[in-house]
Amino acid sequence: MKTETTQITKLLITDLMDEPHKLDQVTVIVEDLGVRAEVEQHKTRQGKIILECYGSSWSAYWGSMGDRTVSQFFADAGDDYLIGCLAPGLNPSRFSGDALVNMATRVVLDCRRGRTADHHPFSLDKEDARRLFDRIVDELRSIERDDHCWNHSDLLSELFGDEWWYNAGEATEPNPNYQYLQRIVLAVQIGLRQAGLAKAKTPAPI
Repeated sequence: MKTETTQITKLLITDLMDEPHKLDQVTVIVEDLGVRAEVEQHKTRQGKIILECYGSSWSAYWGSMGDRTVSQFFADAGDDYLIGCLAPGLNPSRFSGDALVNMATRVVLDCRRGRTADHHPFSLDKEDARRLFDRIVDELRSIERDDHCWNHSDLLSELFGDEWWYNAGEATEPNPNYQYLQRIVLAVQIGLRQAGLAKAKTPAPI
């Protein structure tokens, strides 16, 4: 049996209820696991971090950070990269039924006013426009996931053409879960610097 000791730092970040953060207190646990490799006096360190806020937690491990601690590495990295490590698969945007309704409504209005697209070579008369408006409101607004669009493929084909899924893929809105984690990451980066665990980046020369 082999036992080892590692360096763990716990940081509590509070007073985050004001803009731009608007967060409950954030707990940060940083664990530096030491040098992973050393080649010609160039060290590669490894470590991991755990973030916790209001009952939810995220963690990430890095096995090749150069000669930097986890705190230094985390404070210097871009927030989009860090979110990808902490929550793989979490996207900045997500499907929106309301956005799809707005896109579909614009198509009907354009066709009604004679501004037609390739899949609508002719303008819509008043009766057809009203029929499409009613179906758009009744069917599309309730769609919660992009794969549910296939249940309304006949309507979407009439609106956007045979390859309607390209248009439906553009019906998005900002993902609040992504924005939430982004605020946490940015607060942690500031907290690490204020605690003296990571130096702030040197401003680029003007």
